Amino acid sequence: MPALNRNQIIASAAGTLEMLEILSRGDGPMTLGELVTESGRPKGTVHRMVSTLVNMGFATYTRETGLYGLTLKAWRIGSAALRDFDLVERARPILDQLRAQTGETVHLSVLESAGEIVYVAKVGSQKSIGVLTRLGQLSPSWCTATGRAILAFDPVAADRVLAQRLEKRTPKTVTDPRAIRQILTRIREGGYAVTCAENHIDMGGVAAPIRDYSGDVIAAVGIAMPVYRMTDEVVNAAVQSARRAAESISAAMGHDDAAARRQTKGD
Repeated sequence: MPALNRNQIIASAAGTLEMLEILSRGDGPMTLGELVTESGRPKGTVHRMVSTLVNMGFATYTRETGLYGLTLKAWRIGSAALRDFDLVERARPILDQLRAQTGETVHLSVLESAGEIVYVAKVGSQKSIGVLTRLGQLSPSWCTATGRAILAFDPVAADRVLAQRLEKRTPKTVTDPRAIRQILTRIREGGYAVTCAENHIDMGGVAAPIRDYSGDVIAAVGIAMPVYRMTDEVVNAAVQSARRAAESISAAMGHDDAAARRQTKGD
């Protein structure tokens, strides 16, 4: 076998990690053909990469169904990252309180470098009909409440996301970058985001930004619910609850809102 140069090794590693990420984004185990479609890579290349994950114990392959799926080894690595993620630990009791208050599914989301949001904490609704999401799930930032609540305060990320092709995920999805920028402006002014049937036709929610000690927005807390429960009264109450929860989590992260207001007046 000829020796691989450094660039080839890095490319191979990057591609294998991409397979790991694609498997994590799916709704369940995937076929080789689905991995090829998602990655846009040649079938032989994808097969070698996903076979590497299987051999290393990060993925499984079921011969009878032809499906590849993730193992608990991959989950343990993600869990270790969350264990060291101070935001999740500080926010957890506040998320529990928010779910108890609203009865709806509560998310804590952060923005990934690629421009999607990832749910780093979730407290599920106890109602018979709720929002079906999972911890670690990736969702588009530009048409979700938690995503917009972060993008509104991160112009660099917003520019990067809105320069991409925006998928019309439902008939109500806003895909015009100019219209989304106007929405983000209103979110900055009001301090909260509301979406209804844009990412999923039957679901919507509200969210508010979370700041750290420096005042930067680092995450968002969201309340997700079925569209049929999104009356004006329910949404208005949820907005106030989300904003209070965001302020509490921000304070736990060292943000002093009163000091920030005094600084703004001084400027």
